[in-house]
Amino acid sequence: MSTDQTKVRLVDIARKAGVSRAAVGHVLNHSGADNVRVSQDTRERILKIAREMNYRPNRAAQQLRGRPTKMLGVILNTVNTSVFSARLSAIEIEAHRRGYRMVIGQVHGSADEIRGYLDDFLDRGIDGVLCLFDVMNETRSELAPVFENRQGIVWHASPVLSSQPYVRVDTASAIRQIMDHLIAQGRRRIGLELWSESDQLMSVRQEAWKEAHRAHGLEIDEKLIWIGAERSQLPTRSIVENCIQQLVLQNGADAIVASNDEWAASVVQGLRRHGKRVPEDVAVTGYDNLPLCEIIEPSMTSIDQSHAEYATAALDLIEYSLRNPNAETPEIRVIQPKLVIRESTE
Repeated sequence: MSTDQTKVRLVDIARKAGVSRAAVGHVLNHSGADNVRVSQDTRERILKIAREMNYRPNRAAQQLRGRPTKMLGVILNTVNTSVFSARLSAIEIEAHRRGYRMVIGQVHGSADEIRGYLDDFLDRGIDGVLCLFDVMNETRSELAPVFENRQGIVWHASPVLSSQPYVRVDTASAIRQIMDHLIAQGRRRIGLELWSESDQLMSVRQEAWKEAHRAHGLEIDEKLIWIGAERSQLPTRSIVENCIQQLVLQNGADAIVASNDEWAASVVQGLRRHGKRVPEDVAVTGYDNLPLCEIIEPSMTSIDQSHAEYATAALDLIEYSLRNPNAETPEIRVIQPKLVIRESTE
């Protein structure tokens, strides 16, 4: 490895590899597109020499020449971090496979923080930005001006601006799969735990729960829907107790569809405190298929959100938005989730 502090140039690598500068640029900086042909053996030799010489691409120079920097920005928030961390890991793997590096910013729901990251990404010449967080209904109007005239933005689940592309998991399909399974197991009083009404996806779950009742000819009992206080995502003991009191002890639920796996595990614990067995007395389902689903007793039936497929779709949309910055119709990708059946419902 080179220990010289002098910047290694493409021509230096080309000279050592015995190839043209254009060939090296094509391999390392993706320049030349289809005008440059490089064999696999030559590509591997160039990459090996570049590593030995400690080559680093000049991102600023690429930006000035209008070339892609092969860098992506990701904005996360601090809600539901277990799920978004798993999704982010899948995205990083796919981004790496396509030759991208990622710069990640974590915000706390503030429009000003998001604007700061977007401006920082722009200054760094980042090619595209993936907004990997749920947009609450009450924050849409606040966020809309932040994203006006921004290009290369791809959203998770629901865009702030209708003109921007997004990728989402089919939440309604997930709830239908859960309901079909529980009803097939003989459950008829199926409770639905929702952590908040302000989350648009919680509203989707509620409507899908109702549709499943109608599809199976079951009466819709609104008392079997428990909605938590605004922004109270964490399943504290007192909040879980309130949920169990309403759904099971007062209204006879024989199954509970929890909003995520952490909530489901907490509900199982709460039911045990009341002498209720899972699944004999009350079946419980989670959502997200986190590793804890295999660890707890009983193991938890849950929804796998297909993170690898999501990552592929997200990177496809990023690249599409780069190729079509003025597209009039936003591109949308919908990922199908999968029900993973375990002991908590059998």
